[in-house]
Amino acid sequence: MDKRIFDTMKNGYNRYQVDDYMQTQKLQMDALQKKLESVNRELEILRQEKKVLENEYRKLNDNLHIKESAASEMARMAMKEANMIVDTANQNADTIIKEALMMARGILMEIARLGDEANDMKSSMKKELHKIEEALDDFETPAIPKMDLLKKEL
Repeated sequence: MDKRIFDTMKNGYNRYQVDDYMQTQKLQMDALQKKLESVNRELEILRQEKKVLENEYRKLNDNLHIKESAASEMARMAMKEANMIVDTANQNADTIIKEALMMARGILMEIARLGDEANDMKSSMKKELHKIEEALDDFETPAIPKMDLLKKEL
């Protein structure tokens, strides 16, 4: 806050200068208060958005875990089925063996594809959450002027 020098008159300072200065300071303080309220509202909105996105991330992450479990179960079942097919194929001709191995490979490729998709989705959500965290970290509120400066006698 800058130091203001007022003209002196018979009974003290020039009342009009002091009143004008006080009015200017009040207007500045009101403007800063409105700006602070606006920034606080925006901050609250960002916090709510972050909360919504975190909930969405949790849901997607839970869904991802379910899909990973399903993929793991599918892999276990596929391996079990592949082993049965291989055992049966060993008992049959070479043609049956070739067909069974091609089928098992297809199942394993599908499992690998599902695993890759799950990992990509997880990575994407982590990046989005990181962007939101960076936006919140970069958000700064304006400095609040010291109120005790208005209380000093001039």
